[in-house]
Amino acid sequence: MEKKELFKYLIKEFHERNLPEIYPRTLEIPETRKIISLIGARRIGKTSYFFQMIRKLEASLGRKKILYINFEDERILPLDVKDLNFILDAYYELYPENVDQELYLFFDEVQNIPGWEVFVRRLYDRGNLKIFLTGSSSKMLSKELATSLRGRTLAFYLYPLDFREYLTFRGVEPVRDFEYSKQRFELKKLFEEYLYEGGFPEVVLEAPELRTKILQDYFEMMIYRDLVERYSVRNTTLLKTLTKYLITNIGSPFSVTSYYRAIKQEQEVSKGTLLEYLSHLEDISLVYFLPLFSYSLRAQAINPKKVYCLDNGLRNAVSFIFSKDEGRLAENLVFLELMRREKEVYYWKNGGEVDFVVKEKDNSLTAINVTYSDSIAEREVSALKKFSGEEEFAPRIKELILLTKDTEKTENRITYIPLWKWMLEM
Repeated sequence: MEKKELFKYLIKEFHERNLPEIYPRTLEIPETRKIISLIGARRIGKTSYFFQMIRKLEASLGRKKILYINFEDERILPLDVKDLNFILDAYYELYPENVDQELYLFFDEVQNIPGWEVFVRRLYDRGNLKIFLTGSSSKMLSKELATSLRGRTLAFYLYPLDFREYLTFRGVEPVRDFEYSKQRFELKKLFEEYLYEGGFPEVVLEAPELRTKILQDYFEMMIYRDLVERYSVRNTTLLKTLTKYLITNIGSPFSVTSYYRAIKQEQEVSKGTLLEYLSHLEDISLVYFLPLFSYSLRAQAINPKKVYCLDNGLRNAVSFIFSKDEGRLAENLVFLELMRREKEVYYWKNGGEVDFVVKEKDNSLTAINVTYSDSIAEREVSALKKFSGEEEFAPRIKELILLTKDTEKTENRITYIPLWKWMLEM
């Protein structure tokens, strides 16, 4: 079957099908004439978010002015960039009455087609098409968006479910003043589950006995489809060992040099290969690296970065762990939440350690430590005090926060907030 005929089949199939049940996500994308790019890891819910947007649009437009193409659909593969021209040809042959109408185009996993950005730019420049894109590769999309689509697009990132979304998926809606109601006990219990299970949408909805297996499958898919196949990685053993080491040690500083020295006696590997693999892992949003807070760019560059992981459940399903690791998991949740809130985040270390330093748009600073045990170690408090006492930071400090398991108070300028409650703040 010719490509145009295949596209006709997919277009009609989309217009006639019932969309799956959608659990709403809290990410808000404003109305704009620009191209919208939705970026996030595999299985994070990008397609479902598209369907959420489509549901809202079709209430006023109807389905036929909306076009959705999944570029991972094997029925249309392989595709060359020239084949993309058949998409609108196929649509207009099906709906000639809409030739001059405004259309909404949703292209899912578009980065799989080499040269896609030139095609999208041409469509955008026509002026009567609203375009929405998804991609699993943040750097790949960002690089192409910054060049061919410069000034034409806005990128939004989708992360695993936040705690409020997790509650929705579990059928729970926090009542007003929940912290004072009996519902708080249910919320705290569900938070403990969220802490360990993470927020992959499909996993949250699945039977508990299947969740670990699904997450392990996600990990293998990310390694082989997103990394080995995409970047022609040859040393898969090293890649998996490195990845498991990183996600096991979330919340800890990572030094490429130290890791290289530790493994070079056992594996034939170059430091350049390690740096390449680390870049790929960041590219697919599986791991994140947090720099040291300093007004010196050189200090930021030469100091180790702390490592964090995309999802607690994924981490627990594949890492080498021998304890509950509640402290690491809590810290990882806070990192992800700060990313969702689009904060500029660092860590600080100088005699004491502050887990997160948030630099606000007005250059004010919020220092956050995370502790998740029944008693609060003095070092968590003293590190915040030490940071606030630094001459170069003191005038800019907006807030000192200690996120806890259950303690809530304000003392010596430090605000103590239970983590589960902070996660529900809007």
